[in-house]
Formats: sequence, C-alpha cells, structure tokens
Amino acid sequence: MTEVLKNVLRTIQVFFFSFPVRVLIGLISLRKQFETWGKPTVLHFEQPYEGQKIMLLALYEKGELRPDVMRLLKHAKDEGLYVIAVNTLRLTEPAALKELIDCYYEKPNFGRDFSSYKVGFLHVFKRGLSDSCPRLMMINDSIYFSDDRMRGFLSDMMRTDLEVLGSTENFDIEYHLGSFCLAVNQSILLNKKFQNYWKNYRLSDVRPTVIKRGELALSRVLKSVMRNPSELTALYSAHRFYETVEKDPNLFDFVLKNARASTVFAWKRVDAQGIAQRYVDTYLRGALDPETVSIEVNHDSATDMWQLRSLDDVKTYLHEALLFDGQVVDDGALYEVALKEVIDSFVSGSQIHQNAALLLKLGLPIVKLDGLYRGIFDMADVYRVTDLLDEPERAELRALLMSRPYGRRYFTGWRQVAFERGYI
Repeated sequence: MTEVLKNVLRTIQVFFFSFPVRVLIGLISLRKQFETWGKPTVLHFEQPYEGQKIMLLALYEKGELRPDVMRLLKHAKDEGLYVIAVNTLRLTEPAALKELIDCYYEKPNFGRDFSSYKVGFLHVFKRGLSDSCPRLMMINDSIYFSDDRMRGFLSDMMRTDLEVLGSTENFDIEYHLGSFCLAVNQSILLNKKFQNYWKNYRLSDVRPTVIKRGELALSRVLKSVMRNPSELTALYSAHRFYETVEKDPNLFDFVLKNARASTVFAWKRVDAQGIAQRYVDTYLRGALDPETVSIEVNHDSATDMWQLRSLDDVKTYLHEALLFDGQVVDDGALYEVALKEVIDSFVSGSQIHQNAALLLKLGLPIVKLDGLYRGIFDMADVYRVTDLLDEPERAELRALLMSRPYGRRYFTGWRQVAFERGYI
C-alpha cells in the first residue's frame, strides 16, 4: 500500500470516527473522575510563609524528581522564592525535599496541570498568602529546565513591575500566554475575578477541554483584570525577537541552520527557499522575462536549496540562478525580506515549539517535552535542540524527548484517531 493511499485512508478514518472517539474520551474522563472522587489531596508538609514571592509548581513525578526539576528548585531557593509544589503522582520520600520545597501536596491524578494549579491557588487564597505575596509564578514540569541561565530567567520573570508576564506567547487558536510558565503580581492575586476563576474552575482530563477552560480562558481572565490589557506579553515575545534580530543580523544564519525541520505541522517554517522566493516575488518578478529566466525557486535547481545555510548563500544562489547582465542582489532588500520571513515563522503557532532552538540561543532555559510526540519536532530537530546544551543536559533532554515518540505512528485504532484530533 502506497504512503499516499495510507494517508487517504487515515483521513477517512479520522473523519468518520472523530465524534464517537470524542464521546469515548469524555466517558474515560468521567470514569477517572469517579474513580478519584473522594480520594484525599494530602498536604505532606508546610513551612511558615514570610511574605516571599511564590513559585507554584505543578508536578507529574513518581518516585523521585527529575534532575532538571531539582536544579530548578535549587535556583528558586537561591532567588528567595517560597515553593508550593502540587504533585499528581507520589514521591517515595517527600520529606527529603523540605530544603527545596516549602509546601508539598499530593493529589489524585485527575485534571492535568490545571487541577494542580487549582490546589495551589486555593491554598494561597485560603491561607491569605496573597495578602502579602508580591508576585507568584505558576510553572509545571511539562518543560525541561536547563541549568544555564535559569537564575537570570527567574530573576527576569520575578523582578519586574509587569502585572502579568509569560515566558512565551502562543499564536495558535487565539493569542494567549503559555500556562506552563507565567507570573502575576499581587494586584492580580487579590482580584476577585481572578480568584473566582480558580475557585470555579471545573476539572477535566480531556485535553481540548483543559486548553479551552484553562490556558485560553486564563489569558482572557488575566487580560480582563489587568490595569493595562495591552501589557499582556511574554519575556521572549515576538516584539523582543524583532528588536534582537534587527541588532544582530547574524541570527539569520543561526535560524537557517536550526529552523524547525518537521513538516507535520502546517505552521510556517523559515528556510532559504522561502527567503529566495520572497525576494523574487517582491523585487524581481517584474524585471525578469519568464520566457528566458525561471521566476520560481525550486529544489530541482542546480543549487541544493537545503545546503543554503546563510544569507550569503541565498545571495549567491540568486546571482547564479536568476540574475543576468550585471544585475546584483540588493543587500538591504534581501535583509528586509529575510526579516519578514523569519518574523512570520516566529509568530506561527506555539512559540516554544516552533522556535525551540532559537529560544535556547536567545537565553530561554526551557524546552517543551512533547515536541517529538506532537510531531512538531522530527529527529533532526531533536538533535538540533539538544546539541545546544552541554552534557549531562544534552543526554537528559534527548532521552526525555525520545521517550515519547510521535503519536501518529505510535498509536493504533481509536487512540490514533484521538491523537489526530488532539484529544490526547
């Protein structure tokens, strides 16, 4: 059976079975909710709170914490943060973490990360911690924490006057901040609408429901309670990237060498072919004679487009393949075209997935761990990203990413349909 036929049959399967699979996923969620109903959320220990800034950490860790999570906690204590951790699994010796965690809960495994966030926020409100807490960061372990630059990152997130600051933005579905890491100040914590959001949040294990009620709804609530909604932004925002790449054109070459290679997601990918074609369309289409000169950039040209790894390579290609009679590439125009291509790619979809290598290069010390599982990374992307880290982190991150292979190939039957539709 050809790959094309397989894809056609898979598309038909997903179309016809989406609704019954969605119902099945809902029933599984209800069963899990019933099974965990009445099971206690256990507070293992709680240290006195003395008005520190707070880190609320949602965990899904069994037995012992990952090494990168331990490093995060050490940096949090160095930053003077009061750490509240809520785990949906069980650790072997929770008390051994009292030097790194100030308040530790274990809860039934239902509701994903937002159920842990809810336990943490309700603790903050019930204990009155919000009355004296200057700032709170909510963060979860769906990301890998690199030791390098983590201290500076925590400082940037927690020592700012911005009411709300995410680590990255997300342009998928609608604009919102990634809920895996964002920080709010006291004015947000004391806001009744924000408090009611957490008190009334309804738990679910269904991924699209959690995204809708959780990540998307939270950004809308935050925007509605901010004094200046236009300040809803991220530390590594598109605006910051635009300013950075304008000052450092060498970043173009890094992007071309390390841009996302996976073609599974339709999010725009930046590459030399796109930059060259945009230059042709913008500046050459009216000047070239289509009868004698090709005005389409393609992979069948004498120059292998995938070997073009810098703006100088693109410039050379344009000279060799398209220009004649002494024509030259306008460096300024090529720069503007490249800038537009890179920015268009940067703001496509989920920033932290789309720009994993670039964000590491810029200083963001976190990587989303579902990149390969979701198909946003391929194996080339895994190696590009992990090669930017030193050992032992390179091996740690590579193992974590590869422990969750691409779901479309891994799952079969109804689970494959569920994955295709984003239900799991």
